[in-house]
Amino acid sequence: MRTALQRHGARAATAAFAFALAFAVTPLGGVATADATRNGDDARKPVEVSIGASGIHAPHSAQAGLVSFHVTTDDSKGRLLQVLRPHHGVSVHKLLADLAKAVGDDPAAAAKGISAAHDEAEALGGAQVTPSVPETFTTPITAGTVTLLDFTAFLKDPAHPVTRTLELHGGSSSKGRADFPDSLVTTKETKAGPRFEVHGLRRAEDNILVHNASDEIHEMQLQPVAPGTTDAQIQKAFSGTSAGAPPFTGPANGLGAISPGRTALLSTHHLPPGTYALLCFVPDDETGHPHVAEGMHKVVVLK
Repeated sequence: MRTALQRHGARAATAAFAFALAFAVTPLGGVATADATRNGDDARKPVEVSIGASGIHAPHSAQAGLVSFHVTTDDSKGRLLQVLRPHHGVSVHKLLADLAKAVGDDPAAAAKGISAAHDEAEALGGAQVTPSVPETFTTPITAGTVTLLDFTAFLKDPAHPVTRTLELHGGSSSKGRADFPDSLVTTKETKAGPRFEVHGLRRAEDNILVHNASDEIHEMQLQPVAPGTTDAQIQKAFSGTSAGAPPFTGPANGLGAISPGRTALLSTHHLPPGTYALLCFVPDDETGHPHVAEGMHKVVVLK
């Protein structure tokens, strides 16, 4: 499967750009404004989600179609919200049990766990937020039930997951518009392993269209790092041969995990300019090692 993806990799970016146009163009041919939330009744309000020590606070239902989640937290260390939809016949309990294996310390178990999760559910994206940097992510979701998971709490205690459900009803609507993307990040397979392919990401205020063109689940953390940090230093920090800590300078923001073939638009709010590393910590479905250890990182300087 990976070989086939490498053969068709040239088409992945084109497909993602086509999706970007789908975000911004209405069925009547009109183009959405740079800030679609200012269109009054013509724009759908985002699903407001707050996440912290008190749990996940969100409405019980929302409109299906092009769904935007505006996510905030009061946790000074930051929180990651992940949105999931188990496939028909798969229980949330079974999915979370396999995800617990995926986040464990045993690489063999992690590979089995993430492979099972890949087959059992659709990873619809998420938001890694801090009190000073809330986020909005937008992605198409059909009607039905989705599960909101506090992934930060899950990493600390997989045996006691913090979740809540959200019912999406109705169909797609011309009122479900998103901000126009400023940049594109594609997650893809290469002969050297999974990688980020970055186009036009130069400003901290950019709306980032993220497209998963690989056959594995990927995330995109935006991790602040010390000025002058290189990808070689990131690789050394996660290669298992370095005793030094990664050059992180604060809590991360970014997009939660998305399944192969999915696309999401990430808008970070008030992200400070600086040097960031795009990172993916999802375990590889063959080795069980985090993708970052296999070279899935990219240092960017955002003005």
